[in-house]
Amino acid sequence: QAYKERPAHKDPSMRIIALFISLALSACALTATQTPQALQSLPAGAYQLEKPHGSLTFRVKHLGLSYYTARFADFDATLDFDPKAPAASHVKAIINPLSVRTDNAADPGWDKRIGQDLMKGADFPQIVFESTSIETTGPFTGKVTGNLTLAGVSKPVTFDVTYNGAMASAALYAGRPAVGFSAHGTLNRSAFGLTRYAEFVGDEVEFIIEAEFTRH
Repeated sequence: QAYKERPAHKDPSMRIIALFISLALSACALTATQTPQALQSLPAGAYQLEKPHGSLTFRVKHLGLSYYTARFADFDATLDFDPKAPAASHVKAIINPLSVRTDNAADPGWDKRIGQDLMKGADFPQIVFESTSIETTGPFTGKVTGNLTLAGVSKPVTFDVTYNGAMASAALYAGRPAVGFSAHGTLNRSAFGLTRYAEFVGDEVEFIIEAEFTRH
């Protein structure tokens, strides 16, 4: 009789097990696939960066000893994307140079000094990248060239880009089409007039970008 008064479906442990089974069975629908077919399944149009799943970090040589790593906490990007003609696509990104985060708990003013002094963020509150050409170099790779405006100076830069995967309907994004990329590039900060601390901070800056875009 006690068993009948406590049906199995009301047992919390059984509900948890059922949830895990359900997630396991649907896992293939929750992740993207890196195939040309998945890319072709996407509709063309305007895609927006999903900020919680994007990251923009940079590295610079410090004292010749290591690569000091930091990130930008405030940035956005748009992608005008045509999966059938990737070379015709267009990307634009806007970065707040004062949003540098180094996680230096010992010095709470450190981030501000990098953003204001090293990057001249107080005088130039936006870093802007806008693509001018896209070249396909392989089934899942390409080069994106564009104009980067940093500290009031505009110069062409090129990023190596990898297509990671696509989903025609992403459950995490309310069923919207989604596509993801990784990008990597370098520039010389002196070319943009950023020469402060040159005696112990390297000239070459490396950028590493992870981005997920959804069609709205």
